[in-house]
Amino acid sequence: MSDTQKNETVVTEQPPAATTPAADGSGSVPVEKKQPFFTRRTVLAMTGCGVAGLVVGGVLASWGVTTQSIASGRIELRTTPAKMIVTDRARCSGCQRCEMMCTLKNDGATQQSIARVRVWDNYNFGSGVDTNDGIFGNCQFTVQSCKQCADPQCAKYCPVHAISADEETGARVVDEEACIGCGMCSAACPWGMPQVNAQTGTSTKCVSCGRCAEQCPNGAIKFIDWEDIAQKAIDQGVVSTTTIVEA
Repeated sequence: MSDTQKNETVVTEQPPAATTPAADGSGSVPVEKKQPFFTRRTVLAMTGCGVAGLVVGGVLASWGVTTQSIASGRIELRTTPAKMIVTDRARCSGCQRCEMMCTLKNDGATQQSIARVRVWDNYNFGSGVDTNDGIFGNCQFTVQSCKQCADPQCAKYCPVHAISADEETGARVVDEEACIGCGMCSAACPWGMPQVNAQTGTSTKCVSCGRCAEQCPNGAIKFIDWEDIAQKAIDQGVVSTTTIVEA
């Protein structure tokens, strides 16, 4: 049996819609069926491929994601159980509105030094003086945010276990009541994403709230629901069925 056959979703005809007697005794009315909720796991299981397959299959093309854009370093993809996060360097103007809106929502003030999404770090020269990025190069800006790692070093090295995965979003979040502000999470993260807020004495990091994407004037950051990706997979024919039956 081929890998394609192994991963193919088997579906059957949907049973007749359930009904319930009408309150006035005039007959029956259909029971509204709850729409399936798609997570990363169900979408990838349904399509029988990984994220790379969604890219190659053109499912993500409408959001600007292609193999060429990823290979060039223009597009970066990050996934959580509830969202796919797409950042596009070619659209970023370096305005830093994402940083301001992030802290305004999560901290109640515009304090870019503790923003969970960051542009300023690479504003002048990019990730290094030889990258030719930033205002002294090609004016492409790198949008950095938490990778929501499967094996997060920030959580592993936290001495008080203040970082855990949110059940709904899958984002690694900080328990401010438990956090002692030691900075071990920032030191352990390869990208230095968590930052200690000097005013509160606790660590801050991305919680995948999506505020940065909502407020980006150029659409450089996108938070895409897995439901949308699942529908694209159906529309593009990546899934060979048109009916999905809930378990």
